[in-house]
Amino acid sequence: MVQKKSTRRFNFILFVAPALALYALFFLFPFSQGLRISFTNWDGLTPKTPISMDKADFESQILAKIPEGADRDFVVSLYSLDASERYSRQGITGFRRYRLERILKRYGYSPNSYKDVGFANYTSIFTGKVDARFYPRNYEEHYFNANSDLPSEIEADKYGKYFLVKLDTKQAILAAQFYSRDGKSYRLFPAMDEFAAEDPLYALKPAVSGTLGLSQIDDFTAALKKAGLNQDEAALASTLTDFETKASFDVNEQAAIEKAAKTIFAIGEFKTLLASIWKTSKIDLGVVGFTIFFAVGTVILANLLAFWLAMALDRKLKTKNVLRSVFFLPNVLSMIVVALIWSFIFFHLLPKLTGIQTWMSDSAKAPWLLILVSVWQASGYYMVVYLAGLQNIPQDVVEAAMIDGASPWDRLRYITLPLLMPAFTVCVFLSIASALKCFDLVYAMVGPSGYAVGTVPFVMDIFFDAFARKLAGLATAKATLLFLAILVITGLQLFFMKRKEVQL
Repeated sequence: MVQKKSTRRFNFILFVAPALALYALFFLFPFSQGLRISFTNWDGLTPKTPISMDKADFESQILAKIPEGADRDFVVSLYSLDASERYSRQGITGFRRYRLERILKRYGYSPNSYKDVGFANYTSIFTGKVDARFYPRNYEEHYFNANSDLPSEIEADKYGKYFLVKLDTKQAILAAQFYSRDGKSYRLFPAMDEFAAEDPLYALKPAVSGTLGLSQIDDFTAALKKAGLNQDEAALASTLTDFETKASFDVNEQAAIEKAAKTIFAIGEFKTLLASIWKTSKIDLGVVGFTIFFAVGTVILANLLAFWLAMALDRKLKTKNVLRSVFFLPNVLSMIVVALIWSFIFFHLLPKLTGIQTWMSDSAKAPWLLILVSVWQASGYYMVVYLAGLQNIPQDVVEAAMIDGASPWDRLRYITLPLLMPAFTVCVFLSIASALKCFDLVYAMVGPSGYAVGTVPFVMDIFFDAFARKLAGLATAKATLLFLAILVITGLQLFFMKRKEVQL
């Protein structure tokens, strides 16, 4: 029986209506709410309608602006004055909450932490007025702070590359008094240790007998350190002269005082030199740069590895099923478990095996290590997709090419790759979306310290904006931009790769 056209339309609408309703409820409505919040300065905590408010403020800022009528009666019905002279609001939801918000907005009330700011959040993002760590930037990394103690040991490569080669003759002579080469490191001379230099002062007879107070020696050493850091020889001389008048010292003690003073002054002078020169210029990828770097690296390496594994396991091997399970296993694990496993490797195992102590805390290594972990975890899943594509390639086509004398490279180029394009389309799409949304892996492995080593992806920066910096409006604007970026990138990728499938 042929159905009427109207009946078919009705049945179609009846079929898709629940899906459209759920789509509107769980996507369109939350997205519109988020878009609205992105145009505010919301801090993530302050409600649009006050829960509790001082009597005078409530009456001047709200009641005085609402004329007599239904709106005023509705507002008064929701707020009651308590014994502490504060108006408190009832718990409200749904239409009543929406109506109260509309009334307060209509008459010009909005909390200071929930005001409409228009495109201010988006303008701040695009003009670089957000956190300086959001965009790539050049910066200087200092390896030493002048207020710190001199390190007892320094890696020879780092000390030579970033410090010794920059010294002039006079500075090199000063540096030679502090460190000497010992294999793969430079070691501090024991006599140039600050505590060792100060010991003779506390061992003076007047100090031991109590004639000279320990506080006076503390003040003396502090003044010497300050003079050394400032490279002020006049201050050294005056400090030394003033100290020698505080007690009766014999000739040997005076010589010991002068020697200790000069050593402490030299240490301060060298600290200033070390802090000012021992540095290097570096590039911080920032949130945007790291997100792009991580996405590109993960997408390329994960798909290449997955494709290579699929090609290797698409053979007549006795252990191919076992090997497939082994390579797919990391994808079964929770990302948090994966992060904990690799954190143990990077922070405990590798330092003992290699002698290199800094792995995840090194800004040069950390981005690559995170890509390594992501590729290790994700490639097994993409491998399964490529295996499915390889097994759907008609064997008669491959055998015909072999009979015609096609080399393995020719078969790969002209048969395997063209027929695997649908699998490439799916895997590239999934890997791009996953890499741009990465959060749990990076958060579990580096957390907030990711800003120090330049390994904070876009989603984690949004998380810190919303929950740590109390900038929910700005965070929502960033989330909206990320959504649009993922939509555009994956849309273009699908468009071009689908067109490529048709051409092949």
